[in-house]
Amino acid sequence: MFKKFMDNLSNALGITSNKISELIKGSNQYINTTENVTIEIKKTVDALKGYAETETPSLGQAVGSLASTFEIIEKENTEKVKRLREEYIAPLNDLLISLKKLQTEQNEAQKATKELEKAEKHLSKIQSKPKEKLKPNEIQTAEMELKTAKEKATKEENDVKVATEEFNKLKLVTMQKIIKNMVDIETVFHKKILESVATVKVKADAIKVNEESKI
Repeated sequence: MFKKFMDNLSNALGITSNKISELIKGSNQYINTTENVTIEIKKTVDALKGYAETETPSLGQAVGSLASTFEIIEKENTEKVKRLREEYIAPLNDLLISLKKLQTEQNEAQKATKELEKAEKHLSKIQSKPKEKLKPNEIQTAEMELKTAKEKATKEENDVKVATEEFNKLKLVTMQKIIKNMVDIETVFHKKILESVATVKVKADAIKVNEESKI
């Protein structure tokens, strides 16, 4: 019964480990892409500012406002990348470390189960010997070894069950936390960008097309 439980647990932990690793990898790709965009934005800002200096006053102000928005995007992107690594990726890495510890405990439990099976076979083999071939206290020694193996296997079984429940709780708490962190991070980012974009629209609407198009 316990062997089946351990086999199922081993498979489940293996799948969870792979999926968390994939999540970390995919999330890092998103974060790295965001960071790379931040670097490229500087070129856009320089180009917009350079163009604004050569244009009519109202158009220059609108383009300058757009440049300011890109500067805000650059600044907020940098902050977003920092927060994502600290509040999203780091907890996932910690969760993966906790999973590795649980897998180690699971391996110890499986080892104890194998030792128990070995002790049971050993006692059975000794008990089947003719009495005249038995060594002094051989059966008693094997029985003590079996008792010790049973106690250890029982302890390891209980330990791994407790550790599994603790990890399951940690996993749920961690995932809940990082999902909420992601929502908060993205909300703050987009709110600030939208506020800046609204100002750009006002400046764009204020471009004096007829007045500044005259020679």
